[in-house]
Amino acid sequence: PAQQIHSNLEWEDLVLTRSTANSLQEIKDWISHEQLIMKEYGLGRRLKPGYKSLFYGPPGTGKTMSAALLGKATYRLVYRVDISMVVSKYIGETEKNLAKVFDLALKRDWILFFDEADSLFGKRTQVSSANDRYGNQEIGYLLQRIEDFDGVVLLATNLLDNIDDAFSRRFQSMVEFRMPGVEERFKLWSQSFSDQMPLDPGIDLWKLAEKFELSGGLMMNVVRKCTLESVTKKKSLISRQSIENAIKIELRKEGILLN
Repeated sequence: PAQQIHSNLEWEDLVLTRSTANSLQEIKDWISHEQLIMKEYGLGRRLKPGYKSLFYGPPGTGKTMSAALLGKATYRLVYRVDISMVVSKYIGETEKNLAKVFDLALKRDWILFFDEADSLFGKRTQVSSANDRYGNQEIGYLLQRIEDFDGVVLLATNLLDNIDDAFSRRFQSMVEFRMPGVEERFKLWSQSFSDQMPLDPGIDLWKLAEKFELSGGLMMNVVRKCTLESVTKKKSLISRQSIENAIKIELRKEGILLN
């Protein structure tokens, strides 16, 4: 129920707000220096091993890529847990499936990444049936299992309010991934197109960044569309019209209509 994720990018390619970048650097530093701090500095008697962090923010803002790059930068494999393969309608099976994943991850020193974590780690409900009682027991088990895990666990959600409040007390950090601002969008536009398929010299990337509020994921979709169009039409560069048309398509997908 877990699949390895990776990225062809490097740590330096991350384009994030300063606060988000600093929070990720803290996780990276802990993974790199945990053994020194816990053993040589003797804090293993006082601190729990491992690191638990919650990534939250809108889709396309870099949560999964950041998890992959944390693994790459610290020479750890990152495995994304497929929640649909973990959760079972049979009582006790979900716990068994998760126990296998946690045990294997600890043995092999993997970083575990739970995407759309609110579907598995959601808020407990008022008990009005046996199903509610079991669901709450399941969440309670997950809380304890994560707290006892000695490795690195990263959870991601688009909706912070859907996460059970008790989980937040078990995280060493909660990292907000915001929609990129103008400066971040400009940097993303500047570094994303291929040198072999240049932009029309008349394109002002700063104005493009100011005009259209897009997530990094949507921007990469635009790069893909524009490059593909230029290649198939045997053009030597990407036009402003091509970029703006692709942006409008992506915004319509998000339910945003432009004049």
